[in-house]
Amino acid sequence: MAKVREVMTKDVPQVDVSSSVLDASKVMNQRKANGVVVFQEGKPVGMFTDRSLLRRFIKLNKRPEEVKVKDVMAPLLKISADASVKEAAKKILDQGVTRLGVFENDQLVGWVTVTDIARDSSKQGLIDSLRRQSQEGSEDELLCPACRSGVMKKVTGSGGRILRWECPNCMHQE
Repeated sequence: MAKVREVMTKDVPQVDVSSSVLDASKVMNQRKANGVVVFQEGKPVGMFTDRSLLRRFIKLNKRPEEVKVKDVMAPLLKISADASVKEAAKKILDQGVTRLGVFENDQLVGWVTVTDIARDSSKQGLIDSLRRQSQEGSEDELLCPACRSGVMKKVTGSGGRILRWECPNCMHQE
């Protein structure tokens, strides 16, 4: 099983907590990234992503130069560089995020995203790595690889045989 350090993105864009949403967005555009790590006094304290922009900033109905990233950033969830890719995929699924900060000791060394995991995995491997073992009596849950926000549902045939998985959000099928 691959380690997070083998698939992570190492050179992640960074901004300071005092940066505006406009400044962070410019960095994201320049770096062709969909997120930045937010630092305060040299330490990573959060992340600002395209999801933060849509879910946290837009509802404020303010100009991007008027809002600091510290006011709309998301928490930066951590994982060890030596953790397995499967462990990272499970944590991403369980927490409902698209990326995790990768750390060695207290040092940020990169981040691992759903895209990094997908790049390292075959389609079936990604599905298997994102599958969460269900508790007794509940269905397995699977993050949609297309929209990354829906939970795939089993479509079964006679005898309970799984015919396919389908996302109720984007209607993607596996």
